[in-house]
Amino acid sequence: MRLYFDLRSDQDTLPDVEGVEVVDLAQARRVALEMIQEIRQEDSSVAQEWSGWTLHVADIAGRVLFTLDLDSAVH
Repeated sequence: MRLYFDLRSDQDTLPDVEGVEVVDLAQARRVALEMIQEIRQEDSSVAQEWSGWTLHVADIAGRVLFTLDLDSAVH
């Protein structure tokens, strides 16, 4: 199944227009956690800029299957 991993804050949304093909929600959760870890490791000086953001994982119909808080998902 193809799922979309959108980054959202109170004011902005960075939509995932391509999506990622996964076999199940367990794999989707692993992919989401890897994405968050990559974001946080890109540059530690910008890690604070992601404070308050969440990662919304949605199906092709736009139904949100789960969300992860970037502040607490990976430390």
